[in-house]
Amino acid sequence: MSDQLDRDAAGALIVGFTGTTAPDDLRRAVAAGLGAVILFTRNVSDADQVAALTASLRAERPDLLIAIDHEGGEFSHLAPANPWPLASPRSLGELDDVDLTRSSARDAAATLASLGIDLMLAPSVDVNSNPANPIISTRSFGTTAATVSRHGVAFVEGVHEAGIAACPKHFPGHGDVAVDSHLALPRVDRSIEQVTAVELAPFKATIDAGADVIMSAHIIFSAYDDQPATLSRRILHGLLREELGFTGVITTDALEMQAITATRSIEHATVASIRAGADLAMIAIGEADPRALTAGLVEAVGNGSLDASRLSDAAGRVRSLAASLAGRDRKPGYDGAPIREVAARTVDRQEFPGLGGSPYIVDLTQGLHPAWNPYFSGLPEVFAKVAPGSAGVVLRSEDAAGLSEAQAAAIGRPLIVAVQDAVRTPWMRAALQELLESHEGDVFVLCTGIPEDRAIVPADVPTAVTYGRNLVVLEAIAQVLTRVP
Repeated sequence: MSDQLDRDAAGALIVGFTGTTAPDDLRRAVAAGLGAVILFTRNVSDADQVAALTASLRAERPDLLIAIDHEGGEFSHLAPANPWPLASPRSLGELDDVDLTRSSARDAAATLASLGIDLMLAPSVDVNSNPANPIISTRSFGTTAATVSRHGVAFVEGVHEAGIAACPKHFPGHGDVAVDSHLALPRVDRSIEQVTAVELAPFKATIDAGADVIMSAHIIFSAYDDQPATLSRRILHGLLREELGFTGVITTDALEMQAITATRSIEHATVASIRAGADLAMIAIGEADPRALTAGLVEAVGNGSLDASRLSDAAGRVRSLAASLAGRDRKPGYDGAPIREVAARTVDRQEFPGLGGSPYIVDLTQGLHPAWNPYFSGLPEVFAKVAPGSAGVVLRSEDAAGLSEAQAAAIGRPLIVAVQDAVRTPWMRAALQELLESHEGDVFVLCTGIPEDRAIVPADVPTAVTYGRNLVVLEAIAQVLTRVP
């Protein structure tokens, strides 16, 4: 096999790694043509460290793409390096100010650019039409194709103003599922007409706005194929390339997710995804072995299971994107002004009682996810910063003893109960009801996930929504709730 084939195989890979400095084997892979790397929390300690890391990787080859998931809300891989976390997409969709969405995206993308990151794996343009969806939630701008399209376009425009690449995801759409593809394989049985009207509309809009990269979903769309979209040529080539006219880079979502690896190896999935039409096969685990993965793709060409021309086409698209990014103008960010405006507007549009400086907070929130963790421990931590006399507990699953202890600790204090996506979480709804029925004194409910939770709170209980768990927004709300009555 030729050196060019080896470089093409490496160029069709995006891999993760462990640590805050680049391992020697990763440096060698970059020098040998690796297409991209993806950063996670495990790779971040502070801004100077991230900038040094990306510089060291590009010292091996300047046209390496460096990516990161950066969607906004509760999860931020860059929290130690970024004092102004991006607003949750749902909060931007609810405020429905596309200029604010655009400036929010530009501010976040400019931070990435300053750290040497040039591929922002966002926005999520999934239409969160199913409240039982366990994985999209406030990562989506909303529940309608029109809202998601409008804000998806503004987000892509803002990322482009900062001079880096945007990646709408998860194609053809992850919004109408009740299964987390990190854990199992979801299936959507909607008709082609329904998928076209809802799921595909935001992708068409963001493609028309110049989306650089599209990320595939590990979901079966039965109207098109019996294979997950990531492995479906009918979807990646036929639908995305030919019908929607996308000419940029197609990346997979992380191939180690159980939706894919429950029935096949990562190595098999890597070959199958490139064969289906992906340009970057993503292996995001820290133990990813780019040399072995490269060898697997070269072997697939040798045994006839993958065309060399398909591999060349994939790597060529990745190189073209990298070359284009080198020449883009990069406008500066806004030093956190957009998220401060989001916080102010979220507070101003609702009513908050003054509960004084010693409330007890019961934070009923979702369990820790295997793919990521929030960048703060919970609402008690947030309130303690602005009201040292407050106290509280975080409950992430059904816990009768923990709930009983919280009820006792809240006696004689105003009670704040936070819920997150309670409409899809039976234990949380039961805990909320028990807390409301048992507490004597002031009670306030804070809906920190999808705003549909507001409908489960009794009408006579004061309530507000945050549309996600962004730290700046939550701190602003904590300040008004803990003021003296």
